[in-house]
Amino acid sequence: MTNPQDPNQPLPPNEQWAQTQINASGGQQVPGAPFSDAQYSGGHYSTDTGDQWSTPQQPQQGVFGQDSGPVPGYGTSGPQQFGQPGVAPAWGPAGAPPPNKSNKKLFIGLGIGGALLVIVLVVSLIVVFAGGDDATESPEAAVQTYLDGLAAGDAKKALEVTVTPASDKLLTDEIVKKQREVAPITDIKVRKPDSTFGSIATVNATYKHGDKNVDEDIQVRKSGDTWRVEKGALDITLSSSNKAPGLSLFGVDVSNDTKVYVFPGPLVWGSSNVNIAVADTRKEFPLGPEDYFSPSLESTLSTKGKQVVNSALDTYFTNCATSKQSKASVDRPGCGQYGYSTATAGSVRWTKPTDLSELSFRFDYDDPSKVKISGSVKWSYSYTSPYRGAQTDDSSEYLSGTVDLTAATPTFTPGD
Repeated sequence: MTNPQDPNQPLPPNEQWAQTQINASGGQQVPGAPFSDAQYSGGHYSTDTGDQWSTPQQPQQGVFGQDSGPVPGYGTSGPQQFGQPGVAPAWGPAGAPPPNKSNKKLFIGLGIGGALLVIVLVVSLIVVFAGGDDATESPEAAVQTYLDGLAAGDAKKALEVTVTPASDKLLTDEIVKKQREVAPITDIKVRKPDSTFGSIATVNATYKHGDKNVDEDIQVRKSGDTWRVEKGALDITLSSSNKAPGLSLFGVDVSNDTKVYVFPGPLVWGSSNVNIAVADTRKEFPLGPEDYFSPSLESTLSTKGKQVVNSALDTYFTNCATSKQSKASVDRPGCGQYGYSTATAGSVRWTKPTDLSELSFRFDYDDPSKVKISGSVKWSYSYTSPYRGAQTDDSSEYLSGTVDLTAATPTFTPGD
């Protein structure tokens, strides 16, 4: 039989702890809380109340009243195995969520990460702008960039990897794009050179230029740390035989140039004089930077030029047709038609030629701005014969003369 507990006697430690848990939970038993000695059985705690479980000096007030706070720990050593395995520890209300953590560390971490990202970007930009240019760091890279620039109609890109030519007035985006409209550059393949000889390397490249397959060995030269295409711009010599009045290339005047620099591709020749057309009789164009190219230019009358010359001839014929003499020069100086039939003076009426197919046109060798005209034309005329009355006849005239295309109003001038 168990003796009743003396109200003035302090509770055993295990019961004191259990009572504080009941008070903390509003009078409800906390799961897993040790209420009795039976829960401390099994030899976990000694029943000896010596130093290990010392009795408080003063009676604990309010043990069965209001919560007086946690009871000081009993004992200072040994494992404190309160509760059953798998049961929530009895150091606070069961099931209570963990306290919220501050977001301060998160913000600090994000700030550090952002700063590191900025540093990485700055360093990368410094490396890009201070470091070497990939486009010129190797012979094959220079050739690849050069051909890619031509293919894209980007003259600036091609020039960046080209040894600087003496003139770049024909090396523009506008002109390169015109070349690509006629003959695109596609299927570019560039091989790494097998070897280099000091500052010189030869790079093989294959590509399609228009409808032509090109296999070109391109010479590249190193200057400092950069490689550049040696002859990225071709030089073309313009001899006197290739000169035409107001000679132009892609609409740019080159009449005073003895040498021009162009990128590989079709070349559009012309003249600043709208009456003159210039064409290359070779019907070819340079396919690559290593090509030697010399055009064979021929000047002819443009469509407008033919109209101008025909108009000058028509004016001449119209004037001569007003003559009333068998020999037209009698009353129309400079006119060359002549009627061999005997005609009453002043009775002749001339009809100007309409068929000019026998005439030939060429530029004067000494002055290409003038057109030399020669050939036969047929005149018709009517007259009154003193013997047979009204008559008709034809007369052929060998015509020779010049039309000056630079004149404000070009006219035909008879003569050699």
